[in-house]
Amino acid sequence: MDYIAYYFIGVLTGVAVTAYFIGKKWYKYYTKCNIQKKQLDRISKLNDNVDKFKDLEFY
Repeated sequence: MDYIAYYFIGVLTGVAVTAYFIGKKWYKYYTKCNIQKKQLDRISKLNDNVDKFKDLEFY
């Protein structure tokens, strides 16, 4: 009986540790992609403003 309990405790611990590390990787990926997306949006907005300014140039 003890061996079965130890087995289930070990499996539960292994699953918890694995879930922790997978979640850590996913969070790192999510934040990296989210920051890059925000940077691209800012650059795109800046580029649009520059294009508008170029259209308004006086000759």
